[in-house]
Amino acid sequence: MSLELGLDGKVAVITGGGVGIGKETARKLALAGAKVVIAARTASKLEAAAAELRASTGGEIIAVPTDTTSKESVEALVAAAVERFGTVHILVNCAAAPGGLVRNAIELADEDALMLDLNTKLFGYFRTAKACVPHMRKAGWGRIVNVGGLTARCTEALSGMRNTALVHFTKTLSDEVGKDGITVNIIHPGVTRTEHIEEWFAEMAAEEGTTVDAIVKREAGDPAALKRMLEVEEVADPIVFLCSKLGSGVTGESIAVDGGLSRAVFL
Repeated sequence: MSLELGLDGKVAVITGGGVGIGKETARKLALAGAKVVIAARTASKLEAAAAELRASTGGEIIAVPTDTTSKESVEALVAAAVERFGTVHILVNCAAAPGGLVRNAIELADEDALMLDLNTKLFGYFRTAKACVPHMRKAGWGRIVNVGGLTARCTEALSGMRNTALVHFTKTLSDEVGKDGITVNIIHPGVTRTEHIEEWFAEMAAEEGTTVDAIVKREAGDPAALKRMLEVEEVADPIVFLCSKLGSGVTGESIAVDGGLSRAVFL
């Protein structure tokens, strides 16, 4: 007997939905019967992703080009979702630069880059949640899943402060909206095989005069209990679970989906 996710007819907005974890989450939600709105900045790539997802799932999927650093753009995204599908039940926040833009010593850290990291991810997630929550409250049902990052739990990068702040935002918001039937959680992915990571590892290999396989082994294989890089579906599946009726009792949680990475943590 298959498990019933209870997602048929639900309306999901996914930022960063044109690539990687966001795109795979959109695919799985559509396959589960949800109506999906994917958002990202680059219109051409986003439209191509939507067409691909429609073809592979047969689902109702629209693309809305969005810049989450802009309040007006985010409000237009949610307005487009409501105009097309009537409401918003699910928000998956996944729009950010993976790994962050500030990963060097503080003497070399670029303040503008750090502000962009915070504006895109922390404040971007805040903007989308603020725009979606009223519709979820009206429906009496909602799911918000923030895609954070393991730098919330280690001292690897200064950009990690955005993920640490997102943990607080997630818990605070979950306490506020729980009475309205809305759950809010945050997922911290480990090293995952996305387009960005593959490009990044290829650049690292070229700079170091080594192979991509060696970089993967060092960054994902050796430190992780599973001894390998994660695939996007392995992160998307827990997100879909949290969006479904099966995850209705989980809220305010900070969950690592990392293959058992063994790094020093402070949270």
